[in-house]
Amino acid sequence: MSSLKPIFRRPKAAEDVEQHAMYIADGSIDAALRFLERTEQTIKGLALFPASGAPFPSRVPELEGLRTKLVKDFPSHVVFYIEREETIEVIRVLRGGQEMSIELEKN
Repeated sequence: MSSLKPIFRRPKAAEDVEQHAMYIADGSIDAALRFLERTEQTIKGLALFPASGAPFPSRVPELEGLRTKLVKDFPSHVVFYIEREETIEVIRVLRGGQEMSIELEKN
């Protein structure tokens, strides 16, 4: 069995998760905690199945190979990541309704 690739989260991705959780917490602390747990499960699952996400086209050369994975139980939240040779790099975690292509270019 091959070893799992480590997961690297860009600072903007960590900031995204924190902001989404704070927004959700305004309505329900329990939902916010569930969001944090499900986001972490989704991201950790990428180490097991890095090709499980859908390809997402980007005009930015740095984002070649970009893929998306919906956060489990939070289908309006999307993890954007790239499988690199040595790591899984989480680029952003965005909510549907955001201009995703524009947000991705803000890295």
